[in-house]
Order: sequence, then C-alpha cells, then structure tokens
Amino acid sequence: MLGKRLKIRLLLALAVLIGLGAGGYYYLPAILGDTVYPLKYQEHIIKYSRECNVDPALVVAVIFQESRFNPRAVSPKGAAGLMQFMPGTAKTMARELGYSSYDIYDAETSVHFGACHIRDLLIKYNGNLDAALAGYNAGTGNADRWIRLGILDNIPFYETNNYVKRVKNYQTVYAAMYAKELDLTPPLQVEKSNETAQIRGYIWAQLFANIFKI
Repeated sequence: MLGKRLKIRLLLALAVLIGLGAGGYYYLPAILGDTVYPLKYQEHIIKYSRECNVDPALVVAVIFQESRFNPRAVSPKGAAGLMQFMPGTAKTMARELGYSSYDIYDAETSVHFGACHIRDLLIKYNGNLDAALAGYNAGTGNADRWIRLGILDNIPFYETNNYVKRVKNYQTVYAAMYAKELDLTPPLQVEKSNETAQIRGYIWAQLFANIFKI
C-alpha cells in the first residue's frame, strides 16, 4: 500500500512540475516581454513613421536589430547612431530631407533619417520588404544583384539573410506587444503573422539569446 501511495505522490508531484513548466512557457514571455523587447523613443517613431508612411513596428524592429535603442552605438564598420547610418548614407538622407547640419547620434535625427530611408527602399523595391531590408543591411547594389540572380529568398550573405529574418520577426513581436503605444493602424508592408504561439516563440528565442549571448 505504501508503495502505491508513494507512486501516486510522485505522479502528483510530476503533474505539478509539468503544470509549472507549462505555465512558465506560456506566461513568462508575457511577464518578461517588455524587458526582452523594450520600447523607447516612440514619440519620434510615431511622428516620422507617419511622415514617411511606413509601419512604426518596422522602424522599431530595425532600431532594435541595429542598436538595441542605443543612440551612441557605433559598429566596427563605422555605422553610427540609433539606426546605424554609414556617413555617406547619412549625408544623402540629410540632403533629401533638407538638413543643413545634423548630429547622427541625436535619436530624433536618426529616426527621421531611418524611417525615410526605409520608405525610399520600399518604394525602390515596389513594397518588397525582404529586398528593402537586404538593401538597408548590405546596400542596394547587393540587393539589386540578388534580385537579378533570383536568390533573394536565399541570400548568400549569412549576416544579411539572418538580418532580414530577424527584423521581420521583431516587427511581428513589436506590432503585437505595443500596438497601442505605437498608435498602430493597419500596416502597409507588415507580413501578417501575429499568432500568439509564434510571438511566444520569438520571445523565448530572444530570452535564450540574451542568456547565452548568442
């Protein structure tokens, strides 16, 4: 009889552990979501996303991928600021937008340049988000060549291939988590994929990435 009772207790303990594990899987992302995926500078993001007619969640996703909201970020290649502009591209955007002088480390300036640069890329590539993101990361020369060769779905640059996938995933997460904060209207170029399970998976992946510094 004691053995049977022990088995029952072990089964109950196992059920509790499974329940806690399942609860953690489902609810931990909701609890830690804004820590894993923070949001800053939303007033600038909303303002210039409207001006440039791009999805605010896409602008946020690019910022998150590029600098994790650090306006002083500088890449090994010399890209600088919140949205990581190379000097030449920053000068081009300044001329386009009528800036006589600018500070690329200023968060508002970077968001203005970035939102309008994304708009320009989307116009150039007829709304093709993959092409626009590839152009943002690797330059339009490379993006044009990949389109010409028909390999945009399998970009040979690992960094760019990964970049496109990550930004699209982040766009999905931010659109779902911060729809009110970003004052979202139906986005023009977001690929609809706001399923709860998928978003939860993105958050878990980012949690592990942060833990193991992947």
